[in-house]
Amino acid sequence: MKVQIVLLAGLIALCVAAPPPQRESRILKYDSDVREDGYDFAFETDDPIKRNEAGKIQQVSQEESNLQVNGDFAFNFPEGVSFQTVFVADEQGYRPKVSFGQARV
Repeated sequence: MKVQIVLLAGLIALCVAAPPPQRESRILKYDSDVREDGYDFAFETDDPIKRNEAGKIQQVSQEESNLQVNGDFAFNFPEGVSFQTVFVADEQGYRPKVSFGQARV
């Protein structure tokens, strides 16, 4: 009898501790363009998550080129705080600027 009670308590604990089911996000917008001299893409979901990025190849010399990337991404935490990062990535490295604020729906 004690074993059954322990097993039942364990089963209840597992059910209570299970994370809530995740709903799938819908993509509201998606754009992508790949060219010889670079690329750009953007997407937005109904969560809302937003992402934009553009890369451009810059000729340094006849033999050498660099890729410069500019972009941003943003989302809202469940607690109602927004998170946004704007970044540049190039020969000087990855340089993000991060900001937090009130979530906008």
